[in-house]
Amino acid sequence: MSIVNTTECIICYNEYDTETRKPCIGTCGHSICEHCKHQMLTAKCPQCNRDEAFAITTINYQVLELIKHFKAMNTGQSSSDGSVLESAKGFDEGKCNECTLRSRKLRICITCAAKNGVLKNDEKKKEYVLNVLNNDVEAALEKAKNMAICGDCALDGVQHEGHKTMQLAVLKNSLDDHVPPTVEEKMKNMESSAKQVCTDLMDKFTNTLESLEKYFSKHDVLLTAAEKKIHFNNIEASLEKINDTVSLAKDACKRLEILNNEFEENTKIVETHQKAVTKAATVFATLDPVLVADRKQSPREPLLIGVFNPLDNAWTPVGRMPNPKSNYAVACNKTQIYIVGGMNNGTWLQSVEMYDRDKNLRRDCERMKRGRTRTSAGFHNSKLYVTGGYDSTYMKSVEIFDTVQGDWKDGPDLQKPRADAAVVSCNGVLFVLGGFNGKEYEENIEKLNDTTHKFEVFGEMQGSRAGFAACAFRGRIYIAGGWSNSSNTLRSVRSFDPLTKSWRDEPSLNKDRKYFTLHATSKTIYAIRGCADSWSLINEVEKFDPDRQKWDIISCSSPIPTQQNEQSA
Repeated sequence: MSIVNTTECIICYNEYDTETRKPCIGTCGHSICEHCKHQMLTAKCPQCNRDEAFAITTINYQVLELIKHFKAMNTGQSSSDGSVLESAKGFDEGKCNECTLRSRKLRICITCAAKNGVLKNDEKKKEYVLNVLNNDVEAALEKAKNMAICGDCALDGVQHEGHKTMQLAVLKNSLDDHVPPTVEEKMKNMESSAKQVCTDLMDKFTNTLESLEKYFSKHDVLLTAAEKKIHFNNIEASLEKINDTVSLAKDACKRLEILNNEFEENTKIVETHQKAVTKAATVFATLDPVLVADRKQSPREPLLIGVFNPLDNAWTPVGRMPNPKSNYAVACNKTQIYIVGGMNNGTWLQSVEMYDRDKNLRRDCERMKRGRTRTSAGFHNSKLYVTGGYDSTYMKSVEIFDTVQGDWKDGPDLQKPRADAAVVSCNGVLFVLGGFNGKEYEENIEKLNDTTHKFEVFGEMQGSRAGFAACAFRGRIYIAGGWSNSSNTLRSVRSFDPLTKSWRDEPSLNKDRKYFTLHATSKTIYAIRGCADSWSLINEVEKFDPDRQKWDIISCSSPIPTQQNEQSA
């Protein structure tokens, strides 16, 4: 087992691999991974403290061969002597908590685990499940791993004599097959919350009408004829405000009716086919940091990549991408950001660059099939969709990039050619909005029909724009900023409900913005950086408060660096 232990770094305890964590051997004989080697401030060995042991990077190819050997075991491939290696599928990587050796199959002592609250015995179901007291399966599994033992210790250990055991992998798989108990709890909480909202809505509506009636009644004894006319106009305006508010409640009723019909259809599908309903994946908002690329449209200055963290409102610059260009598209997918197309020296670019935050790595991806500038990009079902753009004509072609396979394929054409549009995935559906088609600002909204795999006209913008930012927030598509003619930059914000196909005006930003990032979390929306015009960068970030219906300018905790102290991404 000591040989196996040499396959992990002595600093970070991660397994070596053939990419970013290749094993590096020092002159003292100890090994660390290549990633940790580059992070070390000195060349001293962290194990034996020999000076200059890692002054020169030397890859340990013997360990690499050992890694290939174990990978072959995992896939059941043939070894070098022609014999088929035993499959190591189901290998539970980890150490036994008694003998400290690695085990192929770790086990849990049921009796001891039950005493420590990791397991509970449900006599009705005759099975053991995790006791997820805080609805945290991962934390409970981690607790179970801390008690895991190998087969020998389970059989020979005195303290476990006569006890039953179960494999840790079996325990986890049995959990994955069950509907989490939190679903029922969420439904109960939602029902309670919805009833409270309805009660509060009726109470507030009654109070509002009573207050308005009291306000109206004051005209008889307190106002002159001239003042009464102004007073009546104010009452009319107040009635319009109430009607606008009631229309929002009507939209909510319409949404619930649509959802009810959807759930009934899904129920019939499950009953008829006995299969789960297959739909496009819905991406849920989180508070994770988001990558941001400044879209200052300068072909002479490489764009700056940074990270904005919603938890502490911190902006951290990462560095500049090496290739100058203008009029490119930007799309972010969790920890990766893609820079797509653009223009340089009069050429429409096919190039695609990617920066990975976790690996702190920039690389050139497979080139697009067509060069395009002023194109639009966004993620849907973990694939990158690049739509429209300009290549001496306004384009309606679409290309789809598979980030796992690393290749491009042609997607369905848009119904309308457009450049400087927005691509948004909302409620599991991909939408393309706005832009300029060469003659006018495009009013048609298109959505991708996942069944027919075609784009179809879905609605209208009711006031189009280009170069704007967009995101999905609480089931609606929010659009902000951009421009509606060649000489203006907007600060107005609107939102679109895909279920009811209705628009509503939202509070405006504090600053005119274009070429910026609109990022939604589960609680709010951020308008991050951008430009007041094509050249002037905006450093401030704005945060939307849904309760106060207001955008606030927030100060980022990290200063924006000067060009001298920026590093290349």
